[in-house]
Amino acid sequence: MNIQAYIESGILEEYVLGTVSPQEKQEVECMSHIYPEIKEELLRTESALEEYALKHQTPPPASLKESLFAKMNFDSVQEIDDTNTDEQTESTHFEAGPVTGNMRPVTQEEPRVIDNVFNSVETKVVTPFWARLAVAASVLLAIFAGWSATEMSKVKKDNEEMASKMGTLEKGFSYAQSLASLYRNPEYKTVHLAGLEKSPQSSVAAFWHTATNQVLLDVQNLPKPPSGKQYQLWSIVDGKPVDNGMIDQEFSGRVLKMKNTKPGAVAFAITLEKEGGNPTPTMEEMYVMGKVV
Repeated sequence: MNIQAYIESGILEEYVLGTVSPQEKQEVECMSHIYPEIKEELLRTESALEEYALKHQTPPPASLKESLFAKMNFDSVQEIDDTNTDEQTESTHFEAGPVTGNMRPVTQEEPRVIDNVFNSVETKVVTPFWARLAVAASVLLAIFAGWSATEMSKVKKDNEEMASKMGTLEKGFSYAQSLASLYRNPEYKTVHLAGLEKSPQSSVAAFWHTATNQVLLDVQNLPKPPSGKQYQLWSIVDGKPVDNGMIDQEFSGRVLKMKNTKPGAVAFAITLEKEGGNPTPTMEEMYVMGKVV
């Protein structure tokens, strides 16, 4: 069994996220007991996802509680003071005589002038306790709303990042699931195309459905083609190359559907050709090749 291919299929990540079927769950647990490399990768994946979850949690600031209670400190209610500070005093009034102009006192029997008619009454306006409470509550609400808006902005940004990463993970899971089903499907022959002298590090897997001659391709490692160039897949049938189509420039992380081959293919190969392809392969530009076994 190709342990590395099984690890890279993505089934371990699906197992950790709980998206595998009961049969696949049992398979992963069984394989992790048999192969230490799979067990180690499974533990590493669990640890990585747990670390990501802990890293992105956002607790409320510790100062929020103190800030809220600090705003609840009110002054004591003051009473209205309607007491007049001016006292009424008896005054002696003088009026001018009719001829001499001398001033004489007004007796008690004469009409008296009413005092304090224009005295101002000092009134202190008192704000009810409920009004103070409402103002304080509105201030606290504004503070809390500001803090909530900031936190919601952070949460929104984190959610967008999480959604992007989850989208990438889902795409990777779909790709890995497709590969896993191809490797496990007995109707497909799996042909490993190893790197040649032109590119020793290159590696490609071809899946040939012998009943329909359908060919699927998984480019595991190929150098990025230069401008104006494109990779082309060939199968060897009766000693002659058969064109199986051009490989999409965006080949990474995808299972590519190629042109059907002919019955009796004995090998597959990939060459670097001009964009759009050639009717015959350029042998000196052959990057990978694999025999059908």
